[in-house]
Amino acid sequence: MGVIAAIFDVDRTLVRPPTERLFFLYLIWRRKISLVQALCFLMKLPRQAEYRFQDKTYLKGLAVPEIELLAGECYQKYIKPRLSRAGLACLQAHKEKDHKIIILTGSLQCLMLPLQRDLEADWLIAAALETREGRCTGAVAGLHPRGNHKLLLLQELAQREGIDLASSYAYADHISDLPVLLSVGHAVAVNPSRRLRMSVRERGWPMRRF
Repeated sequence: MGVIAAIFDVDRTLVRPPTERLFFLYLIWRRKISLVQALCFLMKLPRQAEYRFQDKTYLKGLAVPEIELLAGECYQKYIKPRLSRAGLACLQAHKEKDHKIIILTGSLQCLMLPLQRDLEADWLIAAALETREGRCTGAVAGLHPRGNHKLLLLQELAQREGIDLASSYAYADHISDLPVLLSVGHAVAVNPSRRLRMSVRERGWPMRRF
């Protein structure tokens, strides 16, 4: 048997409000984005989910060190205090069984690195920002971890690190996480969306509230 892992989504699983939304609001509060810029960005967002979540143009032109600093501040002030106690207890229970911890999220890598350190997670898969000459281009570098891309990135990690997905656990909230949930031996729906809840009931998977 290979390595057993516990795979945790973040938004609406370990943290109820979407973490990138908190960061967006924090940037407005810090006056890194004006209200006019924020409204223009929101109005221009593509309607298709596959493109909508890849649009990071609200960060375009910002220097990488500044983004990392702001992300760290946002994490400490607004994300860390919102971490689910039940979710953290579940994660700790897996650690006590010597399961490896994977954070698998479509949120920004710069926001999630402090979370990985705090949770002492073994691996992090998150959205990396594309940069050019030390500044953000407004795009995602590589695959954006959402839907099937989440599964592809997880499978790459599993193959590289010898993780036995058939013996592993996954916790997630959204129907877009279904490919990942289907890939493991122990799938758990956490705070499930309506569509995921319907799918979970058909499969007899457990549901939990974090």
